[in-house]
Amino acid sequence: MEPDATPPQPPGLPRLKAVHGVFFALVCAATAETILGPFMSDNGSQFASIGRMAIVFLSLYTLHRFSLTGLRSYRPGFKDLCTLTLILIGAIITVWAGRILAFSIIQYLATSSYELKLHPQLFDFAIPFAAGALLLQAVLGLHYALMYSLSLTITVGLYSPNNPILVPYILATSIMACLNLSRFRSRSAYIKAGINIAFISLPFALAYIIMSAPDNFYNIIIPIVGAFAGGILCIFMASGVTPIVEALGGYVTDMRLLEMATLDHPLLKDMSVQAPGTWNHSMVIGMMVDRAADAIGANAVLARVGAYFHDIGKMKKPLYFVENQAGGENRHDKLSSSMSALIIRSHVKDGLELGKKHKLPPAILDMIPQHHGTSTIDYFYKKAKKEAAELEGEDAEVDVSLYSYPGPRPQTREAGILMLADGIEAAARTISEPTPDRIQGMVQKMINKVFASGELNECELTLKDLHLIAKSFTQVLTSIHHQRIAYAEPAEKGGEKQEGRSESQAIKKDSTRSASIKAPEKNKSSQAVSAPESKKETKDQKDEEVADSDASKASDDKNQSDEDSKPAGEDLKRLGI
Repeated sequence: MEPDATPPQPPGLPRLKAVHGVFFALVCAATAETILGPFMSDNGSQFASIGRMAIVFLSLYTLHRFSLTGLRSYRPGFKDLCTLTLILIGAIITVWAGRILAFSIIQYLATSSYELKLHPQLFDFAIPFAAGALLLQAVLGLHYALMYSLSLTITVGLYSPNNPILVPYILATSIMACLNLSRFRSRSAYIKAGINIAFISLPFALAYIIMSAPDNFYNIIIPIVGAFAGGILCIFMASGVTPIVEALGGYVTDMRLLEMATLDHPLLKDMSVQAPGTWNHSMVIGMMVDRAADAIGANAVLARVGAYFHDIGKMKKPLYFVENQAGGENRHDKLSSSMSALIIRSHVKDGLELGKKHKLPPAILDMIPQHHGTSTIDYFYKKAKKEAAELEGEDAEVDVSLYSYPGPRPQTREAGILMLADGIEAAARTISEPTPDRIQGMVQKMINKVFASGELNECELTLKDLHLIAKSFTQVLTSIHHQRIAYAEPAEKGGEKQEGRSESQAIKKDSTRSASIKAPEKNKSSQAVSAPESKKETKDQKDEEVADSDASKASDDKNQSDEDSKPAGEDLKRLGI
């Protein structure tokens, strides 16, 4: 049977998705005509209004369908499409408010003592068109922000026929906002993005000044000041509205994930006390998935925080997991294989319950069951098959569903990376001598095993991604399990060694001196008690005296040689010279 050459249809193109697109395009077109239509100089023609609405509707609907097919990350649910629609309507209202304010300022200056005649288009550069792109980039991602940028450009461009430079201006500033916030790692990212938007707005303002041939100083300075003001307004609007959208829509931004990654979360604190082995396991996996996600262009913050919380369910029964047993009794020795497998599987359900209780973001909750997928608990499954074969014979069957996780399989690249890291980190602890070559071989073997099992079929990881992931895992595990050299015993300090030698020499010198003093006294006392001594005793005493004197002389000579062997500079230092 030949394989089907037709590529699979993206999941974003069912009929219901098409209906969602109609809703998005129709609402935006009606809102734009209602709010911006009165600014058009067509004398309120009904046919002109219908024509503009039709153009906006068809353009946005076509753009939506194209994005569903061409943009991999653009898979909006109804909630996401409503969020995109509301932000786009908010941008249209902002344009309306900016133009109302511009007409008010122009009318005031024209009737006041200044008598200035200004064009309304001068103030368009101060409107924060890119604020919505910053907001969507932080909440939903790059492809949603790109969809917003193109939709706003088409809509506002159609309702601004007297300012043709506004179309490329909106598109350029919005795309610049998306690119500058692609790595959202701190609140200051908004400031950096706003400054870059202001700088890219400046050439458009200068181009407008050249094209409009200004006749006074205000027609030159207002567009330049407006360009910088627009960038600053983008900062305040995006940073102020993002927490509101995040809370009302239930979204999780990188900023919230970074706050959770500080390890101050109550679940992580409890896990470090109740299941310290699991906590250490999670921290190591966090390093692994962070490096791998960066390597393949996935969301490294989401992967790392998901790794921290993926095993929180083990806190319910920590001693049934080997990393928390610390060499003690293995409680599974007293249980049947099916009961052990049930306890192991239950940590997924317990983790979901704890996560929902502590209101973890949906993206983190999804990783708790997905990091195991539908894999089998091999150890207890093989043990059960062996026990069944011993009792019922070789043909005995074991229900594999009792020893498999419920799933689902990983649906995102971050969840797929977490599944790979979970098994590989555990396997790395079993290597007796973790050399770089052994670690690399183990990593490749584990990845091939998971890939062959089909667990990664739904998470869009490519073979190139798996190669980069294996390389990243090997680097992290090699740095963790590197070998250390055996250090020698610490040598004695020079001062202590010299001091000890001087003390021993002084003691030896005192002992020899006391021996030489005691020898004559011993002779005198012996002569007083018994004068007649034999020649043999006298000869022995003389020999002892000679030996003592020789020992004393040798000790003195040695001390003198030690003193002579010292550098000449030591004496000068001692004298302060």
